[in-house]
Amino acid sequence: MSDDIDDVEDDTAGPVEAWLEEVAARSGQPAEVVREVLTEHGVRAHTALPRPHRLQVTEVEFEGTRPVPDGHEMTDPAGVPFRFHWKPGPGVWCLASTGKNEAGKSSVLEIVLWCLRGRSGLQRDVRSWLHRVRTQFLLDDEPLVVEMTVTDGIPAGTVASQQTGVVLVSFDGVKAFEESMDAFMMERLGLEPLRTQQKPRGEVEALPVTGELSWPSYASGLHINRKGLGQLLGNESKNALPTRLLELFLGAPWASTMVSAAVAQKVVAAQLSAARQRATADAEARRAQLGELSRKLDTERARLDALPEQQQAAGDLTATYRALAAATQEAADAQRELAAARSRHDMLEEQRYSLASAMQAAQEAALAKAFFHTLMPTVCPRCDTKVSKEQWAKEQEGQCSLCTSHLPDPAHQADATDHEDEGADPESLRQELAGVQQAVEEAASGLGASQRRAIRTAEAVAQAENALNSALRDPGIAERRAAELAVARLEGAVSERKGRFADLDAAVDIAPLEQANDVLKAAEKTAHARRTAALKEVLKAIEKDIVTMGRALGLEMLQRVELGTGATLAVWKGGQQHSYGSVTEGEQLRLKIVTTTALLRHGIRSGVGRHPGLLIIDSPGAEEVDSTDLRLMVQDLVTLTDMAPELQVIIATARGQDVASIIPTGQLRLAPAGERLW
Repeated sequence: MSDDIDDVEDDTAGPVEAWLEEVAARSGQPAEVVREVLTEHGVRAHTALPRPHRLQVTEVEFEGTRPVPDGHEMTDPAGVPFRFHWKPGPGVWCLASTGKNEAGKSSVLEIVLWCLRGRSGLQRDVRSWLHRVRTQFLLDDEPLVVEMTVTDGIPAGTVASQQTGVVLVSFDGVKAFEESMDAFMMERLGLEPLRTQQKPRGEVEALPVTGELSWPSYASGLHINRKGLGQLLGNESKNALPTRLLELFLGAPWASTMVSAAVAQKVVAAQLSAARQRATADAEARRAQLGELSRKLDTERARLDALPEQQQAAGDLTATYRALAAATQEAADAQRELAAARSRHDMLEEQRYSLASAMQAAQEAALAKAFFHTLMPTVCPRCDTKVSKEQWAKEQEGQCSLCTSHLPDPAHQADATDHEDEGADPESLRQELAGVQQAVEEAASGLGASQRRAIRTAEAVAQAENALNSALRDPGIAERRAAELAVARLEGAVSERKGRFADLDAAVDIAPLEQANDVLKAAEKTAHARRTAALKEVLKAIEKDIVTMGRALGLEMLQRVELGTGATLAVWKGGQQHSYGSVTEGEQLRLKIVTTTALLRHGIRSGVGRHPGLLIIDSPGAEEVDSTDLRLMVQDLVTLTDMAPELQVIIATARGQDVASIIPTGQLRLAPAGERLW
């Protein structure tokens, strides 16, 4: 079994094996094919309930300089310096003002969120005022600190462990900070990127654009503000983010598997659609081409049938072709014979020349020797001393008159000379040369005959070519010949397209895509069924909590709600059914807060949700909420944190007088009347 398929988050292979078997049965594919497809597309079985992690802000500090407001006397050209320091903890904490909306409360929340998610929601002017930011938080039991300097709105700093002092993340720049915190928080919180796909704009046939939603998207589940009231969970609806956050809150098993399979299936389905369109277009093009070829073939056959018969002329043309072929063959033989005769002649001529040279050299050597033996020396050739009579007398005794060496017997001198030079005897050389000369003359005669034959056969080829060209220029033969060739070519083309290319109507890349599409579709449906069944078990209890807390927050006419597995909320109030999007903004705020709170309560009670236990609420009293309802809302949040001491809720409101008596002592930061928090 593939390691990717087996790499699940529980120790029991049973649910995974059962799921794989169901995928195989639903898709009609063998189990091995199912495993291969799921592995190839990164679809893994996530069945185990996740271990929750906790996130808590423990300290916020920042400083900078803001410009002097218009109409105020400027004491410092550099602006007005500011500094803010706050140390929240578990429970409900509140940043408040009294009747002043521009007190800096929301900016504090955005600075906290900037440090936690790496993505800034601050207004550009406020971010440009900052010089230094420091935020401490607990991630599970480890204290961490984000420290950064801010220059013209650009952050640069580190994330470090306060326990060890080790720098865990370094960043320099807006994008670098977001990417660094994304990777860090996803790994520490045990989260996986949410795979997404969407159709490209303006390109109907283009493949879907795939991507991932990671920590900044997850972090939208920590924050409730007016901008996100249109969605029950989170701050935007694209890429089914509210549904993913519902699964995050509840720790839904199989949710990640369902999303991965759904995204992969949409990509494969688009590829399959494109492949089918290509196959259809190719088949249509081949059919059109075959039809055109068939029409041309019919036309050429009709033209050939309409031509008068040329039997005699055709026979003569065939004879002419044969005559040309025979003449060409004979000419080739003559050329080969000529080449052999020339080679033999050249070889014999070279041999004749060598023998003639050797014979001349032998004759000259014999003449020189005979000449020198007849000489009678009178003086020594070395020292010019005269040869005496005594020395001459010694020659009669067989000694040389000069060196006294023994002279050969004159009777045997000629025989000895002949023996020494028998390899170069002029007479034998003369006889051998005569034989070679005769062979050269014969070879020359043969060469001449071969040359004449080559010329004759070449002329025969030229005559045969002229005869063929003359025959081909006959209008009747040429036209019929052209028609026959056209018919033959077209018959071959039609036969080929009806034979070896006939099975190409189904493109070769469709079968694997169809297989993968069936498997992924079955994987998504089976995972969706398991994920939905798991969610429905807990949604009923959560719906009761939503109704109870909603009535406590001023929704007196609320009768019941139905929380869908796609993060939808149906509301019954005043005897009528409403959707979440159709109620007033004040009712949306109440419903969003109580839904988030109910989900958090379930996660805390069950111990399986992945929401990290930090909730930031900006201006809960701004949307048609009267003082009594606001106090009830905050009181319910305080009660929730009493039940779960590790939960932290940070609220910002301009109605500090309404909540001052409810927020626990020391946990309210209230700006003086008419002034800013920083």
